[in-house]
Amino acid sequence: MAIVPLRGLVTTVMGCGMHANAMARVTVRALLVLVMVASATMPAAASQQATDKTAGEIFNTVMSPFCPGLLLANCPSSQAADLRERIRARLAAGATKAEVLDELYAEFGDEVLGAPVARGLGLLAWLVPGAIILLGAGGIVVWLRRSSRRAQPTGPVDVTLDAASQARLDVELSRL
Repeated sequence: MAIVPLRGLVTTVMGCGMHANAMARVTVRALLVLVMVASATMPAAASQQATDKTAGEIFNTVMSPFCPGLLLANCPSSQAADLRERIRARLAAGATKAEVLDELYAEFGDEVLGAPVARGLGLLAWLVPGAIILLGAGGIVVWLRRSSRRAQPTGPVDVTLDAASQARLDVELSRL
């Protein structure tokens, strides 16, 4: 392929005789089409990633109603797989994480929550451990203060031994 200048324009010589301006327009149009296709698919991919991220957060915070003691993400049952797909579909349809969690709570009740709700008796589940920790720390502080008062150094102690004890001590020390 040879490029030959012709009155300020560049023409390609391959038998087609297309001017550079026409070639540039075709190239620009092709690039615009590529950019439009790429930009149309990028938000869909970003939206899919955001949906997957939010779905993963939900799966890892919600207990499975089908596998007691397991998170929804770890439950191997087919019902849990169906529920995970329902959650993904709701998120893809535009539902927020809070809306999906509210729907799960309404459908399955307290058992679906990974942590108790901070109201009513559930509030005790949050407050009692903290109170126990504070009481334990206070008990340790009181114990340390009392034990440090008892162990005050008093200085050297004068010990006098009777003659029999002194003789026994001398015998023991001589064996060493």
